[in-house]
Amino acid sequence: MNNPPFNLTESQATMIAGGIALLLSIVLLWYYRRSKKLLDEMWAVDTYDARELRRMCSGGFSATVEVQGDVTCDKPATAPASSFPCCWCRTIVEREESRIEVTKSGPRTKRVWVKDYDRTIIAIFKVNDSTGYTLVNPMGADIETEPPYNLVTNEREPWFEGVGFSDTGQYRITETIFVPTGYAYVLGQASGAGEGTDADVLIGYPSEGYTDPANRVFVISRKTEKQLAESNDLSLKICFWGGMIGLVFAAYCILSLLGVVP
Repeated sequence: MNNPPFNLTESQATMIAGGIALLLSIVLLWYYRRSKKLLDEMWAVDTYDARELRRMCSGGFSATVEVQGDVTCDKPATAPASSFPCCWCRTIVEREESRIEVTKSGPRTKRVWVKDYDRTIIAIFKVNDSTGYTLVNPMGADIETEPPYNLVTNEREPWFEGVGFSDTGQYRITETIFVPTGYAYVLGQASGAGEGTDADVLIGYPSEGYTDPANRVFVISRKTEKQLAESNDLSLKICFWGGMIGLVFAAYCILSLLGVVP
């Protein structure tokens, strides 16, 4: 016997549309706030070269700064899945499982991916300019990585830690890395990493924001400062107006359900 088609009433359709619009507007406004926080810090913080930072950060002084230059790493880490040298790497392993799902037409087998492994490894790297280098600890950074490495395999890798056995024999590996080459723009908190005026400077996750103590921003990007600012400025406009339109539409749906508007 065929099941009758499921038809929504007009009020149910309006309620669902309003809920989707409200949820979408919340997500867009969250991204708006995130982009605005980054732009506020970028406009307020100055860019320094390595020599200036060494002078400024001697004696235990710390400050939020921008640096840019070519990336190198004396002791890069090795990504476990792709075996690429890296300064930052996140590896996720999921195993495929078969589960019985009860439906109106009876039980059926459903395959799902279960995440058992999620690890991040880092290595301190250098940002080099014409005056020297600045060290960067990427832990906690909003980092722009290379395109992800993806692999579905039926082989259990020796580096799997705590990954259960898949009853289908399938494992899905996703790995994102930041390689120790190419250009990088960094916005974070710099502090002296040693004694004396020749001590290294290390940039890491800030203890507080520059424009607002609660607004802690740590960014590592392959884009230049200008490119990153233009990209976030565009995101700012799209997210703001998209969020506003979503809120207006959600409000219209609510008023329509209450009978205030046709």
